[in-house]
Amino acid sequence: MQLQNRNKMKNLKIVEKKLGKGLIPDTKDERDLKYSDVLGAGPVMTEEEWRQGFDIEKELNIKIPFKNQCSSLSCVGQGFSYQTAVINAKEVGRYDEASAKAIYSQIFLPGGGAHLRDAAKLLVNWGALLETQLKSYKSDGTTDEKFITDLSWLNPELSQLAKVLQAKEYRTMSGLGIDYFARAIKDNLGCVGGVAGANNGTWSSNEPKPPINIKAISWYHCLYFGKFGIDEKGKYIATPNSWGTRNSADALHPDDWQKIREDYFKDNNYFIINPWTLIDKPNEPNKPINKITMVMIKKVGAAAVYAQVGDTLIPFATTWDEYLAEYPTAKIIELSAAEFSKYRIAATLGIKKK
Repeated sequence: MQLQNRNKMKNLKIVEKKLGKGLIPDTKDERDLKYSDVLGAGPVMTEEEWRQGFDIEKELNIKIPFKNQCSSLSCVGQGFSYQTAVINAKEVGRYDEASAKAIYSQIFLPGGGAHLRDAAKLLVNWGALLETQLKSYKSDGTTDEKFITDLSWLNPELSQLAKVLQAKEYRTMSGLGIDYFARAIKDNLGCVGGVAGANNGTWSSNEPKPPINIKAISWYHCLYFGKFGIDEKGKYIATPNSWGTRNSADALHPDDWQKIREDYFKDNNYFIINPWTLIDKPNEPNKPINKITMVMIKKVGAAAVYAQVGDTLIPFATTWDEYLAEYPTAKIIELSAAEFSKYRIAATLGIKKK
């Protein structure tokens, strides 16, 4: 039911001024690792690579569902949860949506919004959770600032589980052009950046336009970029955004992804803000994620489904059928009442409430 409600929300017409943004541009920090340090002396992006293009969905044979942050200011959490899920998909062979709430609720600033750097640091130092482990949406499929900043879910058990999705390191790019964005997308399964924007009506389409000048900037917004290429209009990098679907697919945008073109890089890249990349931290050889089968636990005669972390069981779903709908290859271990009682049950909001 929640997924159906989310789909309804995603299909609502986008009204720019009513949707949350929330990116607070980073201050300069010389300690940040620069992505340009790993590029070497060769060309940033060759014309042949531009002609070939790159599409993360085709590269990994996945379909990325569109997020909708509604009125919340959680775009930084949304953007990095896209890349987290993509990096995980490369490793486990399927796309499991990552929780934007797990990221944003730990880094949001007074008054709302967040820095890109803080999200990147969190993903390296703490990790991330899947949407099935921590919901970013209420039961009606919506979210808002109060719900997505609530931190009562945080506990040692979920923090331990978050380590599975840790990144190895993060790097930033600054003052660079569209070629560097494309290189970062191709080399790192996408990148997360920001745009300076205005409510000019174009963000309800697949061809958003930058503000007419610096004085016209009215907000900053974080985006995940997972595609690039060149078409009859020129070079582009592409994003699913986190404002739901636009329902405006056409020959140039068959996937409904928005194309950010070179006009966003004019005036010394002023309308493109602090792009960052995450570098994957592979799972430890002795602690692999099962690439085919998820194994869950339930008590004989009971409905709730749990994941095991040490001697603790973390609730994931109210019924096995509910969990199986998202993980059709999953398996279940049923414990007797006596065996089940040996475990501690985590207090977490990861379980859906009927």
